[in-house]
Amino acid sequence: DSSTKSPLPDSVVEKLKAWNRLDWEIYTHFNRTFWERIERDIGRERMRREVMELQARRAELARTCLQGTGSVAPKDIKDSSLRPLQHGGARILGYNLKQGLDGELERTCRRLVTPELQYSSLLYKKQFPPQPAET
Repeated sequence: DSSTKSPLPDSVVEKLKAWNRLDWEIYTHFNRTFWERIERDIGRERMRREVMELQARRAELARTCLQGTGSVAPKDIKDSSLRPLQHGGARILGYNLKQGLDGELERTCRRLVTPELQYSSLLYKKQFPPQPAET
């Protein structure tokens, strides 16, 4: 929720970069080489078009999957399994799915709006299913 965001002063940003200097150097290296490859392999114009296509597809999925106009406050999320963990001062928003979606579409939409911790748990269970007890 943008109401819980606040910009960091430049002095704090510089301290964070110093504390995380190696991470920052890795990030800047790969960000630079990413854009070099975009320029070399597909060009900025094609990248811009593909980003626009992605944004249009995201909007289409939101219209298909979501009740209302988008994200809602945690207290307004009807399905508790789709409620993000609230920690600290930030308020993490979530989504309500439209009612009556058919089976496969409902599963697709649910995967798209499942919060990070719940999604990670699902992936873990899929990657490491419980082994049957030996008898």
